[in-house]
Amino acid sequence: MSLKNRKQIVIDANVGRGASDDKRFNPQIAGPGDHSHQCLQAVWEEKHVAVFNRKLRHEWEKHANSHARSWLARMTLKDRILDEEGEQFSEFLDPACSCHGIDAHRAALAKDFHLIQSALATGQLLLSNERAFPRLVADSCAAVAQLGELHYGNPATEGDKCRLWIKAGAEKEPKRRIGVWARNFLQDE
Repeated sequence: MSLKNRKQIVIDANVGRGASDDKRFNPQIAGPGDHSHQCLQAVWEEKHVAVFNRKLRHEWEKHANSHARSWLARMTLKDRILDEEGEQFSEFLDPACSCHGIDAHRAALAKDFHLIQSALATGQLLLSNERAFPRLVADSCAAVAQLGELHYGNPATEGDKCRLWIKAGAEKEPKRRIGVWARNFLQDE
């Protein structure tokens, strides 16, 4: 991929925590940890940029395993980390949370809203192993239309499809819009 086509992707700490370390990585078994590992590798190979903010960086430092830490160090050395707080989007937190009638849902959305802010400020791309989060965001789109601009990938849920999407350029395809993704992948929940 050419450098001009590389994407800016917010990568949740649960991908770093969930990625198989090098000793346990087995692409033939391809469990959820292997998919997270392969997606991090695809981000590296395609020269995409990982987007962080202070809270996300702290989560990575606290939770990432040895493979993910090594990946992050390589990304940092190659200047493929972008720090973006997305503070201009903090005003969306209250309206996004207020459309949820359950306290636990509001709290869950608020806990990870920093991911949304950084994604909206950069490439509108999120990579996470969260399953509830995309539905919470999708349910907030009526109150905050800008949330519908987010595109989502989930290594643990999608398996190799997520890696292939990253390898193909992490394009903003209609099926990757967070609301569409939630409907397609979480329809039985």
